[in-house]
Amino acid sequence: TPDVPPLPLPVPDASSLAQLVVSGPDRADDTIYTLLISACFTSQRRILAITPYFVPDQGLLMALMLAARRGLTVDLVIPAHSNHRLADIARHRALRDLVSAGGRVWLHPEMVHAKAVLIDEDLALVGSANLDSRSLFLNYEMMVAFYDQPTVAEFARWVEARRLEATHYRARPPGLLRGLGEGIVLWLAFQL
Repeated sequence: TPDVPPLPLPVPDASSLAQLVVSGPDRADDTIYTLLISACFTSQRRILAITPYFVPDQGLLMALMLAARRGLTVDLVIPAHSNHRLADIARHRALRDLVSAGGRVWLHPEMVHAKAVLIDEDLALVGSANLDSRSLFLNYEMMVAFYDQPTVAEFARWVEARRLEATHYRARPPGLLRGLGEGIVLWLAFQL
C-alpha cells in the first residue's frame, strides 16, 4: 500500500481564537489576576464587567479606578443582593471608591451568577472567576479569553442587557457603625 500523507490540521483563523486561562494555588503566577490588571491599564474605551461578588484587592480596585479616571467608561453589574450576605457588606467600600473615581455600578434585581469582563471591543474574559480575592488568589478558576470582535460584541450585548435591567448604585458615606462593620467584614473577607 502506498504511503498516505497525513492530512494537514486546519489552521484556525486568527480572528476567532480563544485562549483558556487558568489560575489556582498550584500555579506560580496569578494568570487571571495579571490579565485583569493589564487589561485595565491597556484598555482604551470601556471596561464592562458582571460578577456576583465584588470584593477586589487594592491592586485590582486601583486599576479599575485609574481606568475610570483616565476617562474610560467603567461599568460594573452586580446583583442588588447576592447569596452571600457578608460579601454584600464587604463590597460597599470598593463600590464607593470606584464610583468616586468615575466608575458606574449597576444593581441587578436578580442573583446573576455570570462572570465576565469585557475590554473595549477586543477582549472578553468569561468563566468562573469572581472579582474578589478568594476567587483570584485561593480558588482554582478558569476563564476563556475571546479575542474576535463578533464574539466579544455578543458577550457585550448580553451584559449590556443585564445592565439595562439594573438600577444605578448611589454611593453614600457610611455611618460609624456601618463603616466599622464593613472594616471587620473586610478584615475577614479573604475567607468569603
